[in-house]
Amino acid sequence: MQLRHVRTLLAPQDGTARVTCMAWSANSGRFAVCTAERVVLLYDEHGERRDKFSTKPADAKSVLCPQYGRKSYVVKGMAFSPDSTKIAIGQTDNIVYVYRIGEEWGDKKVICNKFIQMISRTTCFCS
Repeated sequence: MQLRHVRTLLAPQDGTARVTCMAWSANSGRFAVCTAERVVLLYDEHGERRDKFSTKPADAKSVLCPQYGRKSYVVKGMAFSPDSTKIAIGQTDNIVYVYRIGEEWGDKKVICNKFIQMISRTTCFCS
């Protein structure tokens, strides 16, 4: 296997673990990168950033369970649907969200499914 550096997508930043996970779409038209700030950046096949959206916590304002909140989770894995219009995002707050990202760039990003994991946290995704 031979690898070739084509371009840099994200500028280098201070600190460790600035990128938590990455995923290619099935049609190779989209590349998703999730940063430590819990933001998903979407790139086209040429490496140009075309879209971005923030992930959501399981419960942003829980009084009963204070360990859940805006900065209480890490995104551990992402996987695109076979038609590349949805992306599943697994988080350490025991939830998997499925976002509809649409067929065109700029389509509204909405959560279409959420799966609460009762037994354990998400550690990785495979597609």
